Amino acid sequence: MDNVNCYVVPQTTGSGRNIFQGGSPLSSSLPLLGVQLVLIVGVTRVLYFLLRPLKQPRVVSEIVGGIILGPSLLCRNDEFRQLVFPPRGEPVLNTVATFGLMYVIFLIGVRMDPRLAARSGKKGVVIGLSGFLLALALTAVGSKGDALAEEQDVSKRFTFLFALAASLSVTSFAVLSPILSELDLLNSDLGRIAMSASMTTDGIAWLIMVGYVLTEAYLVSPATSLWAFMSVAALVAFILLVVRPIALLVIERTPPGHPVDETYVFFFLLIVLLVGLYSDIIGTNSFHGALMLGLAIPDGPPLGTALGEKIEAMVSGLILPLYYAMTGLSTDVWEIHWGRLQLVMILAWFGKLVGVMASSLYLEIPFLDAVSLSLFMNSKGIVEIITFTFFVTNKLIGKHTFSALVCSSVANTALSVPLAGWLYDPARRYAVYKRRTVQHLKADADLRILACVHDESHVQGTLALLEASHATPQTPIGLYLLQLVEIAGRSAPVFIPHKLRRSTSSVGPAPTSTDSDRIINAFFQYEQRQPEGAVAVHPFTTISPYSSMHDEVCRLAVDKRTSLILLHYHKRHMLTGGMRAAMGLRVVNRKVLEVAPCSVGVFVDRNAGNVGLSAFILQDHSTSSSSGRSSLSGMGFRAAVAALFFGGGDDREALAYVTRMARHPGSKAAVIRFLPTRGIKDDPADRRVDNRAIEEVKALSARSKYMNLQVQEELVGDMEKIVEVLRGLDKAGYDLVIVGMRHRWYPVMSANGLSDWSECPELGVIGDLLASSDFDTPYSVLIMKQQDQGGLNAAVPGAQDVWHGDDGGAAPAPERTMTTAGSSKFRQ
Repeated sequence: MDNVNCYVVPQTTGSGRNIFQGGSPLSSSLPLLGVQLVLIVGVTRVLYFLLRPLKQPRVVSEIVGGIILGPSLLCRNDEFRQLVFPPRGEPVLNTVATFGLMYVIFLIGVRMDPRLAARSGKKGVVIGLSGFLLALALTAVGSKGDALAEEQDVSKRFTFLFALAASLSVTSFAVLSPILSELDLLNSDLGRIAMSASMTTDGIAWLIMVGYVLTEAYLVSPATSLWAFMSVAALVAFILLVVRPIALLVIERTPPGHPVDETYVFFFLLIVLLVGLYSDIIGTNSFHGALMLGLAIPDGPPLGTALGEKIEAMVSGLILPLYYAMTGLSTDVWEIHWGRLQLVMILAWFGKLVGVMASSLYLEIPFLDAVSLSLFMNSKGIVEIITFTFFVTNKLIGKHTFSALVCSSVANTALSVPLAGWLYDPARRYAVYKRRTVQHLKADADLRILACVHDESHVQGTLALLEASHATPQTPIGLYLLQLVEIAGRSAPVFIPHKLRRSTSSVGPAPTSTDSDRIINAFFQYEQRQPEGAVAVHPFTTISPYSSMHDEVCRLAVDKRTSLILLHYHKRHMLTGGMRAAMGLRVVNRKVLEVAPCSVGVFVDRNAGNVGLSAFILQDHSTSSSSGRSSLSGMGFRAAVAALFFGGGDDREALAYVTRMARHPGSKAAVIRFLPTRGIKDDPADRRVDNRAIEEVKALSARSKYMNLQVQEELVGDMEKIVEVLRGLDKAGYDLVIVGMRHRWYPVMSANGLSDWSECPELGVIGDLLASSDFDTPYSVLIMKQQDQGGLNAAVPGAQDVWHGDDGGAAPAPERTMTTAGSSKFRQ
């Protein structure tokens, strides 16, 4: 016979005797609930902080936190249990946790995009089905006969075994998406396939749920089964024919860029309660109703984002850990019977592992990636916890079996997820073994640039660099424009290749154009003003978290074989003075710099007033707006560009880029080479490679009458002299200064401690100095990092790193020469 707890319903608030009167505030429900929430959240957050370096997902720390607080550990002490988690407090905790979980499930549905499975092609469907079917088959084999006969608290054995087999064979999107997000793998190829496969199994699980409801009703009578089917159909019809049209109407009435009216948000939150009530009445469970309702709401802004903002902080941050902790509080590891049940769960794990791996290898997914994918697909989380709780609520199992299921699922996830995270490295796909740099680009090859822009403020600077790069039909530029948008209101990242619109009549601002439309149109207009074949613009948009956005950038760079990725500095110089930082962009920049498959340039755009390179684009646009298809080269673009050459691969990349810019009729270019004084020793091998590069540039400039380029040298013995020269560039009238990122082989900087004081060390010593707000200069800065050779984080220059000029030859290494000439005044 089950234990029966009898108690008097306590007061809601502490209106009785307080501590000064000898009473206890915890005798009332509200203070007790507050203490329980603080304790649960505190313990789970500490565990997550400790387990996060081991790549443990949050669900593990939250369930383990509940197990620690529950009868497995702390609640074995009767005094602690009666004080903090008395039986009279369980109904309140369960009610709050279940109420919040319904909104969590609704939000998961809002952020899901069912079309993801179709967009991912056959891979996701095949992998999802193979993993599900093999796991289901092995689970069925392990459960046949008198399986689980030793589990005395299992009733309705066939129903339980069927539901358990289906639950263990399914990998839910609601479980997998948060785990991939925590590991920054949402944008990876493996992450996209895994989410598509999980949506396939989610569809199967929903059909099983409907079949279960109809079967249970049929056991009562055939007429009851018919009524159950009509009830489920009525719910689906109400959601699709009433709620979804209202949601679309709300989106249509909300102006672009404006938030959704609070009244509409409250309406949909109220509908969640009504759908949950109706779902419980017809027997489909309030969680399934909330999920179906969420799927009918369009994801993303404005409505999906507004609903997420209202629900996320309180419900997902506080109530969801409470629900997981309640699961742990109901788990007692000391009463688990280890036997056939664990064998069934191991068979399900092995079946999904083999099924997913076999189909992945058949689809030509690399072996390590296939192993990682199969481990990720074995993840367990919120859906399994809800299912196990459903088993207990419907008296299919007892507390002992429930504890065994929970502990096995936690152990499964705690082992599978970290191992998958360690095996899978998305950067492997970006390791290219062919030179993709500006320096090594052939003379007749087109320069392919991947330009990343965040908003309209980046358009002007990108167009300025594009114009300075001197695109002609003989030396064309292929621009792959990628707009970076932070994900909001959806779980799965979105990659959008925009349709090309190159006719003059179709390019221009529309009455209801969005920010994205205006950005794309600006580049299409620039393309039309160039000679035919000089510039080709290919626009894309990625909507993803900043933490994994670099995967999309690098993937596009590999697919399009770009030679240069152009990033914008995360701090923006304001017209009123000062700077505004976007820390999300810094995360993207740092990760791209770490794993980029080609060269990278970080552009510091000082466009305040009439200074900096970007100022000329505004003038050129105004002078060429009515001239049709013609080059901007002879229509007012004027720029003075300087390359700072200390030596090394990054500076040689900057040298190659400024050499290309020097061919522009409106550009004047200078190369300022910094040579260490005679008392400082440098590496002779590095010096020879640098000398060849400089001499080749001099030879090109002498041979070409269209190249306006000068080379000058500065003798420097310490950083003070270098800073003095850099400040002198302001008076020289430069609009753009290009410099390499890494100078670890330059002897003057090697012993200097400036890197310890760097504000942005990823830009290098000189790059960080020029980008700093304290170094107030009017010119824009482009900081170059050459593609790493062989995947190393710092390619050592040597014999393989030689200069490739227009003629493909290399000048002989000259004897080292030094001059003490000061900075010449390089003016227009």
